[in-house]
Amino acid sequence: MTGGTVVAEYGSALVRTRVLADERGDRFTWIRTPGAARSGPLPQPPPSLLAALTPLELDGATDGRPGVRCVLPRAHGSAGGLRYPLPGRRSLAELLLPGDPPSAPYDASYPREVLYGFGRLLRALHAAPLPAVDEADAHALPGTWRRLRSWADSPASGPAAQLHRSLRELIGASHWARVEKWLSELPEAAPRTLVHGAPGLGLLVPAEVRDTANGLITGEDVGVAPWQWDVGWVLAELRELRFFSARLRRPETAWEWLEQSFLSGYGRPRDPLVQRSIVLRSLLHLHDFSVYVAWDEAEVRRYAALLADAVEAADLTDGQGDQQEGVR
Repeated sequence: MTGGTVVAEYGSALVRTRVLADERGDRFTWIRTPGAARSGPLPQPPPSLLAALTPLELDGATDGRPGVRCVLPRAHGSAGGLRYPLPGRRSLAELLLPGDPPSAPYDASYPREVLYGFGRLLRALHAAPLPAVDEADAHALPGTWRRLRSWADSPASGPAAQLHRSLRELIGASHWARVEKWLSELPEAAPRTLVHGAPGLGLLVPAEVRDTANGLITGEDVGVAPWQWDVGWVLAELRELRFFSARLRRPETAWEWLEQSFLSGYGRPRDPLVQRSIVLRSLLHLHDFSVYVAWDEAEVRRYAALLADAVEAADLTDGQGDQQEGVR
């Protein structure tokens, strides 16, 4: 479906999204197009990675219930856009942030089920066979890591450079040195697996029709990296929502349940590299908002506080890991 009624439209200078509904209003097409700051088309995975992902588009079942499946890109138009057939008009991120104040009591049972299936899907994705190394870009790091690396090494003029200066001052030289070290070390960590690259809650689309699989937009940032990159990405987004959501009057335990549902679905405990990936994802989120949406000094300061806490949590996890190694 490429026609239909526009039911949502939003975006940034990096990427824009338009959501279309069919005549019955129960099937949707998400069209993503390059934002004004992007010089080329939205990226698609190389053929070998696309082949590795294709089985994950076919089956999203979780313990006999609809789970989450990958939804891979189809070319759209002449401007480098991509389209995705999806089962809903709103992402999970939108469902978790229903308004200010919320218009109805919060029921975490449905998001928890979606997040459990999300964890199961990412575990299956990380277990997919890696392609042969002779294909160009088949083992490249995800585009999200490369974007963060480029900014950390050589920020462009304007908001990117301003953020680089401000953040180093706000979180302090020692914290910044840790962030740069973790960013450099992540590509060397093993084992390396197929990764989604940017498994955000804004790309996870719950189904509006019962007993239908939920969908995850997949392919634009796929690459090869440690599995912790993806897991840290999801946990970072949940923690950001928790950090900024006091206005939602939501009990703290609700966020803990959501995080635990995802981790239960994934089936692996957190480790030091997950904690470091949480820091890197939050840093990239702040970069993308400041550079591609709007510069907001107050928001930068709030995120700096979140990042400082995340760095300290990662340091604590590193220390615990060292102690455990010493006991073995």
